[in-house]
Amino acid sequence: SSVLSSQEISSVQTSTQLFNGMTVKARSVAREVIATYSVDDIFIELIIQLPPNYPLGSITVESGKRVGVAVQQWRNWMLQLSTYLTHQNGSIMEGLSLWKNNVDK
Repeated sequence: SSVLSSQEISSVQTSTQLFNGMTVKARSVAREVIATYSVDDIFIELIIQLPPNYPLGSITVESGKRVGVAVQQWRNWMLQLSTYLTHQNGSIMEGLSLWKNNVDK
């Protein structure tokens, strides 16, 4: 379990995928990935945390800052991302790409 979570976090750290306007930081000790997306003067922050028993446990998707986003819209994005990461075995970088596309729309 710890090997799988380490591999997932290191794949985020070594990813060459670039997002326009979004920075992605991975903290292996805390088993979490923080994505900050900025558009003009609006900053949106997303925290993805891997459980100690990853991949058996559910990945936690939390919101940091969400200025300028309606609550219902934000919940839809969080539900879609957590469903993708937990039930469709998607990687974190693919999930962040999906989330960013939703925010851009």
